[in-house]
Amino acid sequence: DLADIDIIRVGDTYYYSASTMHYSPGAPVLRSYDLVHWEYAGHSVPKLDFGNKYDLNGGRGYVNGIWASFLNYRPSNKTFYWGGCIDFSKTYIYTATSVEGPWNRHTTINKCYYDAGLLVDDNDTMYVSYGNTQISVAQLSADGKSEVRSQQVFSTPSSVGTLEGSRMYKRNGNYYIFLTRPANGQYILKSTNGPFGPYEMRQVLLNMSGPVSGGGVPHQGGLVQTQNGAWYYMAFQDAYPGGRIPVLAPVTWTSDGWPTITTVNGGWGASYP
Repeated sequence: DLADIDIIRVGDTYYYSASTMHYSPGAPVLRSYDLVHWEYAGHSVPKLDFGNKYDLNGGRGYVNGIWASFLNYRPSNKTFYWGGCIDFSKTYIYTATSVEGPWNRHTTINKCYYDAGLLVDDNDTMYVSYGNTQISVAQLSADGKSEVRSQQVFSTPSSVGTLEGSRMYKRNGNYYIFLTRPANGQYILKSTNGPFGPYEMRQVLLNMSGPVSGGGVPHQGGLVQTQNGAWYYMAFQDAYPGGRIPVLAPVTWTSDGWPTITTVNGGWGASYP
């Protein structure tokens, strides 16, 4: 059960972060060199020290804790950043110079970056996209410890309903926020005018059949580019009784800068070349 995937590549290595709710240690990091074979490398949250209930002291943190969170790498200081909103109240950011650790708490931001994605821009500025239905972008301070600016950048149309699970990317000068419609769709926002928009929306998939028979629709997760320039989308699929399992598909881009999933017979392929 490795849901709410964030996926990045650093050099020749891919890293994958996932939700773990109340389990400790939290936020496992998986490592791969080919996007197919994965191994456990560490945990971004060594201990769930977010209050007494996580120690079953006067309460319980069952199904709280580590939800959709972000993992990214900042080349300027060779540091990994993990961040997540805990209990809908505060955002905790942890850092490490290698995913194996040690991971240390870098800062606590006194607001909830719900379902957040982190972009490290070309000029080293860090932006966080977050929110449910009303999507915002925050700019972090140079040391990554506080918020400099936050602005709502998009309001989901009622015809779509709910969008969450932000992942933020930059490609060819365009800014993107990749969003899920739980649990059967995926949408993307594009800005040609900087990280604060305005953003235009496109549907990436809706009710697409998945590779595991009897399972749900692949959704959420993230996009990653290989060393050779190819793009992939790693989503998760609800596949009872196995859990929320990762599924991988190639992605191409239209000439005007929108991603398209490579399908097999109209659905997410069980295998690809």
